[in-house]
Amino acid sequence: MAGIFCALAALFFLIACHPFLTYPLSLRLLRLIRPRPLWRGSTGAAAAAPTFAVCVCAYNEASVIERTLRNLLAAREAMNGNLQILLYVDGATDGTAEIARRYVDQIDLVLSLDNRGKNHGLNRLADRIRGDIVILIDANVEIPVEAFANLRTYFADPTVGCVCGHLTFVNAAETVTSMTGSFYWRLEERIKQLESDTGSVMGADGSLYAVRRECYQGIPSGAADDMYLSLAVLCDGYRVVRAGDVRAFERTAADPREEFRRKVRIGCQGFSAHLALWPRLKSLDALDIYKYVSHKLFRWFTLLTLGLSAVFAFAALVVLAGFPAAVVIGVGSSALLWLGWRIGFPPFTLIVDILQSFAATAIGVWRSLNGTLVGTWEPAGSVRKPEEIG
Repeated sequence: MAGIFCALAALFFLIACHPFLTYPLSLRLLRLIRPRPLWRGSTGAAAAAPTFAVCVCAYNEASVIERTLRNLLAAREAMNGNLQILLYVDGATDGTAEIARRYVDQIDLVLSLDNRGKNHGLNRLADRIRGDIVILIDANVEIPVEAFANLRTYFADPTVGCVCGHLTFVNAAETVTSMTGSFYWRLEERIKQLESDTGSVMGADGSLYAVRRECYQGIPSGAADDMYLSLAVLCDGYRVVRAGDVRAFERTAADPREEFRRKVRIGCQGFSAHLALWPRLKSLDALDIYKYVSHKLFRWFTLLTLGLSAVFAFAALVVLAGFPAAVVIGVGSSALLWLGWRIGFPPFTLIVDILQSFAATAIGVWRSLNGTLVGTWEPAGSVRKPEEIG
């Protein structure tokens, strides 16, 4: 029996590790066997150049919204005016609307008296969009002006329907939480590049992504807009690709409590997008289903698979050493991890931070399964800082 329990513990541990280890390795192998390069085409003809529109939704973003608007206006100037700027202010109570009104003659501004959420705002902006390419960004992100122009080369490929930007967190060294978040995101960017090189990325990130106007559609309440829109594009038969030269910069959460709440929200909204799209996603080809299950589904249930691995490992210990010894080893290991975390020993704080992230995601998935819809939320204070981040 001990051998069976050890094998099951190893199996569930490998499933938990698959999205982060064996999955990217399999993509590296696939890239060698069957790469999917982009057709960049020619962007020289001015008449054929696409037009652009950028959509921003803001709630209480008074500390960053002016910087963001100035950033976008500079990008429009660099693009010779070929950038429509649309801003939806979602019932802000901190002066965001008053700041936005200063730019009313330079942007398309929609003000709401009520806090209805980002998806409601994006749906309201949809009828005002005039550009061929719709760019969606977070309200606190800073983008080099050349990033928007760089999108042209990707959309020159008619098979591409969505382009994901390259996000960099600028405060990685601030706290253990920001260090963990930045490390995770660097891994995520590498995996997305491998997915792009072999076909399509499994979901965009809301900091910066773009879709063809004809692919832009209404977003259900409670679903993650970036995941829902980008995967809907994939279901429509287009590719979703990553653009390493379409860069964005922002802060990641530095406070562990804020990061925990953020991960719960992301887990809930992401799984709600899954529930809304699964009838279409399960009709994708075998490779995209493999990518989706590996990148998304397995990650949402990492806490469960790690828990099952621990249960079977404990059962193996009971068989091999007896129940009292197994309890001593289990409690002792947990106490050692807790002590290392309390005194701030880096390997232990990193492990605990990662486990907390998995726990927050699991809570979010559970809430989604129970019908919770997260439409509105308060911006994290440690992410919204007034100083320049790019």
